[in-house]
Amino acid sequence: MPAAEPRAELEEVSAHDSKSLFKPKVVSLVVTNSPETGPNLMTASWWMLAGYDPLRYQLAVSHKTYTHEIIEQSGEFVLAAPSTGMIDALAVAGQVSGRDVDKLDYLDVETVPGKHVDVPLLADAVGNIECSVLDSFTFENCTYYFAEVETAHVTRGGLDGRVLSLSDTDVLAYMGSDWADGDEETKSRYYASLSDDDLRRYPGERVQDDLPDGE
Repeated sequence: MPAAEPRAELEEVSAHDSKSLFKPKVVSLVVTNSPETGPNLMTASWWMLAGYDPLRYQLAVSHKTYTHEIIEQSGEFVLAAPSTGMIDALAVAGQVSGRDVDKLDYLDVETVPGKHVDVPLLADAVGNIECSVLDSFTFENCTYYFAEVETAHVTRGGLDGRVLSLSDTDVLAYMGSDWADGDEETKSRYYASLSDDDLRRYPGERVQDDLPDGE
């Protein structure tokens, strides 16, 4: 039977545009380290939490990138949460290959040594997560790495309990990219400015308390 027509309130969008529904998000700056060429930087939005015991992250990396080549050799990387002051790094690291340009030098990005991996941390990032690869699989010219957290760092005062402190961090909440009005040649990157006033508390247990008793 034919599919029902969607409700009038719903507007159909393309598969590509569907990813806008889950923004803002923090796009990661992936740091790697090659013995031959030194540290490298790549912008990555294809990452996710992928387990708790041990706590793991999954990172998808295209086989075309220099980052893929380095991780295949080293088995480790750093996921850095950029601050709004690193918007230039986010743009350059996603468009320029580390085979051609020393991106950290070009961007004048300050680093500090990692604690448990031979990969530097980004000093001006909101936080850095040191990761070592546990396993991986390949699908459609990408490798999906499952990595264990070795050590995680946040800027001092950056966490209020387990919640990111918006008064002590300036995290880059990425909204996506599009051509701005009047500019049909260069895409603009959009990000949201967040503050304590934007933070809301929701006690979820109240919903559970209203559920009917069940077996």
